[in-house]
Amino acid sequence: MPSGSSTNGMEKTVIDKTHYKIISHRAVQVLGRETIDRMSDPQVGLNNELNYLVERHQSADKVTDAEIEVAYEMIVQHALPTGSHEHLLD
Repeated sequence: MPSGSSTNGMEKTVIDKTHYKIISHRAVQVLGRETIDRMSDPQVGLNNELNYLVERHQSADKVTDAEIEVAYEMIVQHALPTGSHEHLLD
């Protein structure tokens, strides 16, 4: 497979530091520091979902609070609920 390709045809890009700081700060405002701190290492995949939202909107400022909440719920409550995924990591 050529460099930079993926099996699903989507390129993974990294958002710039300014957008990263903005979306990270917004996630803490929306979800709360305690909620973020309780996330397990695999759940920190929330960052990838937030990156996707920033890329889709082409600006961290355009991501809504509701989108941040849905991203959190999707990752933490549905995809990787705390504890239930641990057997997959062994």
